[in-house]
Amino acid sequence: MRWLAGLFALVVLGCGVLLGLTGFTTFEPAAKAVTDRGVARVAGCTRSGPVSIHGFGTWWTCQADVEWESGRRTRVSAEAGQLSPSDREVPVVQRGETKVRNGPGNPPVYRADFEPSVVLGVGSLLGGMGVGGIGALAVLGSVASRRRKAQERE
Repeated sequence: MRWLAGLFALVVLGCGVLLGLTGFTTFEPAAKAVTDRGVARVAGCTRSGPVSIHGFGTWWTCQADVEWESGRRTRVSAEAGQLSPSDREVPVVQRGETKVRNGPGNPPVYRADFEPSVVLGVGSLLGGMGVGGIGALAVLGSVASRRRKAQERE
């Protein structure tokens, strides 16, 4: 019975860590600094899902015409989930990334309000690990308490 409780505690801890890693990747604490800002006007979108390489749910990958603060005008593809067909004029940013999604010298586009955050990314990871650890300790503590009560009865 103890090994089963230990296994369950590991599963609880693993779920907490996975939850924390999900938040960590969502808030992208290692993302590069913003190199240009602009306003995107969505021209068209394609839908993927309910299961795709982006995860579970419906994800929109949209093409948009962007007028940048630097004066450039470009047609770009935003990262999945950043824009949707209902968006009209959306503030967007490009980061100093080496990924090429929209052609040379034109890195991926993100919503301006989807800024990366080191605090939220690391906080999510630590929070997930904390929740998983507390859950694992609760499982192990419960088993130890039952065992102690059983020994006292004998």
